[in-house]
Amino acid sequence: MMSDLAGSLVLIEDYGLPLILLLGAIYALYRFMVFSLYEVKNEFGGHHNKAKEDMQEVKILLAEIKSELNHLMRDKRE
Repeated sequence: MMSDLAGSLVLIEDYGLPLILLLGAIYALYRFMVFSLYEVKNEFGGHHNKAKEDMQEVKILLAEIKSELNHLMRDKRE
């Protein structure tokens, strides 16, 4: 058991700086990915809300057009 620990310490000593740099790079990549995903989610969420509001406006205008057409058709029949 002591030899395994000593062997592990020797490996850490030999590969310490590259290992730390690798772990740091992996962590930085992870943080960048998480940040990017949140930003993309928020950006598309904003676009979705804007499109939803625009669609509501289109529905209201379409209902007004239908109402006007119904009035015109009734007036034409009379």
